[in-house]
Amino acid sequence: MMLVKISWRNIWRNSARSLVIIIAIVLGVLGGNFSAAIRLGVERQNFKETVEHQVSHIQLHHPEFIANPEAHYRIEDGLKVAGEISQHPGVDVVSPRIVFDGMASSANMNAGVRIKGVDPEAETATTDLGNLVTSGNYFGEPGRLPQVITGKELADELNVEVGSRIVLTFQDMTGEMVSASFRIEGLYEVTSTAFEKRNLFVRSDDLNELIGDQEAVTEIAVVLHDVDTYRKVSGELQDTYPDISVRHWADMQPSLYYSLEFLNRNLIWIVGLIILGVSFGLLNTILMSVLERIRELGILMAIGMKKAKVFGMIVFETTILAIIGGTAGLILSWGMIRYLNHRGVDIAAFGGEGMGDFGYASVIYPELDTAFYFQVAIVIVAFAILAACYPAWKAIRLVPAEAVREE
Repeated sequence: MMLVKISWRNIWRNSARSLVIIIAIVLGVLGGNFSAAIRLGVERQNFKETVEHQVSHIQLHHPEFIANPEAHYRIEDGLKVAGEISQHPGVDVVSPRIVFDGMASSANMNAGVRIKGVDPEAETATTDLGNLVTSGNYFGEPGRLPQVITGKELADELNVEVGSRIVLTFQDMTGEMVSASFRIEGLYEVTSTAFEKRNLFVRSDDLNELIGDQEAVTEIAVVLHDVDTYRKVSGELQDTYPDISVRHWADMQPSLYYSLEFLNRNLIWIVGLIILGVSFGLLNTILMSVLERIRELGILMAIGMKKAKVFGMIVFETTILAIIGGTAGLILSWGMIRYLNHRGVDIAAFGGEGMGDFGYASVIYPELDTAFYFQVAIVIVAFAILAACYPAWKAIRLVPAEAVREE
């Protein structure tokens, strides 16, 4: 306890220098945590938008469907399979779909699209599509023409709006071309502009009637109770249905998977590098303090203070500075990240409006797990102790008889 008191007093003998290094630690921790929170927030938002709103946790297809998305590559007894999968204890929601590529045409424009025939209630439960509709309605009462939900970007490309008529052209089960008119019931918006331009949704009953198979299913989307069980559940489904291709979200979005894995494993070291840089400043401060007190340290050792205590005193001084700066930095970064997590960081003014082309939002909600702050605290203390070793080693190497003669 006496060493701690002496170390505390030594720190404030040069208060200006101590405050400078404390502020440097605060800014280092603040900047490191903020950059980590932004990076993690971007990827978690991307996961939510891509996996939860677009591809779901697991998808099942006919083995040939992935390379050739055509209606005749259907899942045998697809509705029955979907019903069986819904009984799996790890499965929350199942959405059977009829999916294939086609052409959407308006009076002036046309575009290649992916047509998805869905059950409206199951699809909303799976991808939250109903809540993504920002204009018009989500599959209202049936009218004279079958209804279609398109992305806002696709509607802009076709120069149409809610209530407009478009023609969808695609192949039926026999490979014959089929064209049918649909009325735009609503427009949905997601982060990815590419997804908006490419995908549109119709009722599966309407689509199945047009292709000549009332029970055709080419895709089954699965949402799990716990997303972390995706490998286990997909493996079990593959064993149960060996003739069906079962893919989980990491198979369908490998770049997103590897990005999240990298962050989960290395995010603390990214922040650690920033703190390491600050630690060199801390080392320099303590070393200067030791060199200014050579005579004082010599006297202490001459009157009997053991080298171990001198070493410990220097380490305590360094650690106290790091704890003060680190604690303040952690508290400030926690408050800032918590605030920005609710408010968001709008990067549109800095060119972020084009982020949607790459599947990223222009408003970022930074976030960090609570455990991460404790990891940063451990790193701060560890680097502080390492930074103190060289100045402390210099101190205990002093020869008392020579040190007391220093001016």
